[in-house]
Amino acid sequence: LKLDFGDLPTTGQDVIALEDLAIGYDPAAPLLRDLNLALRARERIAVLGPNGHGKSTLLKTIIGALPPLAGRVRTGASVKIGYLAQEQEILDPASNALEVILSEAAMGQTDARAFLHFFLFTGDEVFTPVERLSYGERARLMLAVLVARGANLLVLDEPINHLDVPSREQFEQALAAFQGSVLAVVHDRYFVDRFATTVWYIENGTLTEEVREPALA
Repeated sequence: LKLDFGDLPTTGQDVIALEDLAIGYDPAAPLLRDLNLALRARERIAVLGPNGHGKSTLLKTIIGALPPLAGRVRTGASVKIGYLAQEQEILDPASNALEVILSEAAMGQTDARAFLHFFLFTGDEVFTPVERLSYGERARLMLAVLVARGANLLVLDEPINHLDVPSREQFEQALAAFQGSVLAVVHDRYFVDRFATTVWYIENGTLTEEVREPALA
């Protein structure tokens, strides 16, 4: 599957640039400091590390939900961020997948069903009420909503929590079809090995970057 959503704005090569960035809640004790990193077009970065060391704080700073303690986050031209937080529920339980997408994007039913097919909703599955969808199906539908809104950078905070192995694989398939950039906090090493082009590992005030060759590249 290769998702080519026509309304997706094209970004420049540098999607996000971190310039001398310090993050955290206490200026006297930042969680991370002196970050000079870039997220580039089509890159898929997995953020790993122990809990409480700054992974979610970094994501919130990048999307603008938290102010930097120092330095800045520079967002590239035409970048539109779609953010999915832990435990976030952005779906109407009474709606079905088709209604959700029709409410988010200017497209007819045929195009909406074709769009949902990229997120592995086929046939009558598009009519199943959200309240009857599994965690995995809801995760894929929330991903579809972000893309339908025109997001070309997906920022995901532990998107595969609560998912069993088949659901994780399906979520991975849907994400692999996305043609934009992805920054995701995850704990699942198999998911990272399959998906990530780059890993940012955060521990004890240090961020280490590793470039890798994912299985789904």
